[in-house]
Amino acid sequence: MVRTMIGPDSTGAGCIKITKNNADNPRTTPDSQRSKFLYNSKFTIQASVADMEKCNQVSRPGSLDSAQYYYHPSGSNSSNYQKAEGSGGGSSTWLYRNSAFPTLRYNVPLFDWKQKKGGGSNRYNQMMVHWKDSGKYYQGRGGYYEVGNARQGGWLKDYDGVVSQYGSMAYGTYADITVNDDIDAFNKFQSRDKRLVVWNLPGDSTAVDEAPALAPNGKKTFKINPSFMKIAKPGYDVETATAAQLAFDSSRIPVKVIKAADIALPSGVSYYETGITLPDMVALDVHFYSGSTIMYPTNPADLDFGAEYWFDGSRIYFDASQSMRARFMLYLEDNSAPTSGSYKVWRQFNDGTQDVVQFLRPGAANPPSWADIIIDTRWPAVQILAEGYFTVNSGNDVITDVPFDGAGMFPMVKYITTHGAGSRSNLGSWANIYKLPFIKRLKYTYSGQSHAGESSYCELTANNARFHTFRGNVGDYYQDDSLDWQTDGAYPPVGIRYFIFGIPA
Repeated sequence: MVRTMIGPDSTGAGCIKITKNNADNPRTTPDSQRSKFLYNSKFTIQASVADMEKCNQVSRPGSLDSAQYYYHPSGSNSSNYQKAEGSGGGSSTWLYRNSAFPTLRYNVPLFDWKQKKGGGSNRYNQMMVHWKDSGKYYQGRGGYYEVGNARQGGWLKDYDGVVSQYGSMAYGTYADITVNDDIDAFNKFQSRDKRLVVWNLPGDSTAVDEAPALAPNGKKTFKINPSFMKIAKPGYDVETATAAQLAFDSSRIPVKVIKAADIALPSGVSYYETGITLPDMVALDVHFYSGSTIMYPTNPADLDFGAEYWFDGSRIYFDASQSMRARFMLYLEDNSAPTSGSYKVWRQFNDGTQDVVQFLRPGAANPPSWADIIIDTRWPAVQILAEGYFTVNSGNDVITDVPFDGAGMFPMVKYITTHGAGSRSNLGSWANIYKLPFIKRLKYTYSGQSHAGESSYCELTANNARFHTFRGNVGDYYQDDSLDWQTDGAYPPVGIRYFIFGIPA
């Protein structure tokens, strides 16, 4: 049974603490024993999601064969849109300025694109590995095996569109989609159904904008009224606290892990029972790996490693290419409007198997919606066990170790790769782009290089994250129609921004 405390702890700091076990007193358990806390408002970094939304949900009138442009919100244009779409010829590009995410606190955030297969499938497939054929190889002699993350849009700095209708933006992201996506093989990893997850954490070298807890000084920490509930970090006045000084408020809800596990997957279809009827807006972070070492974004395998996954009722289904393991955290995010009712902010009940404590938005309905739940003692909040940024040095398989204290924790890794100036003929140019990590393994080894220069991955253990990078390697190695062997250049990362997430094991 969990234990919940609201008020001053043994140090005199006003806070909310929830311990996992009844044997641990939340008032006296040291904050350093992180694995004992499901939630602790004194932790410096309180992870939250700025937004989670579906991409490409607007109907487009007219022919798809001619170039057309649509701006959102209604009445906006190329200079002031929040979201824009340019479509034609069966393909489409969505653009998102930072202003599309009103609670976002960083120019470049930690983000993720969750990609479904084409043809109306409900299966997410961006964590699969496939061979990339550019059409220039003689009898398939060349190319590389890449993870689907490679085909997802990045976050852009100082973007200038290739056409005036795209405009320019200081910061924002984009998505490539195939409008007519009935045959997935023709648009691998670019179907029209994606989920964009934007975290209120930095995705570049920017420091985390979170204020540390201060020594107790008598300032008011809690405020509850009919419109909101706020809790400041210790030592800050809740009446004047900035976003960095708040542990949470009812519009900035801690990220809840509604299920987490490390399971064996057989080859083919299997499922994991969550026990909860899953809403549409959930996101699964998953590490597919074999052996005893957890790897992200995936094992550096040659071909067809990984699994598609999807949600159906209360189950997470997997379709694995071979026997492997899956380590995952399932997040819930609901940005819908508050419900209306007379529920108090504090709710206690038994769900049939355990006693539960919930913190709710003030004035929630009975029963509350997913969006009304700020904290639920069944769902631990994400803790940040380590975070930082490092420069990627040149070399074939350069290793960067990041040690962390994972005692008693269930860790997972997320990271973003920083790339320099670039451009694309059908998109535009940018000063920097920040991308999801992906493995790009050459089909034919070139001069001792088995990975392309863009490739990266992380090996994760209970107390260390080991990053592998390949800056300086070629981008491709192949035989052309004249039977000559050729190389292409790479667009390698120059830096990596990482986070080690954790919840009590």
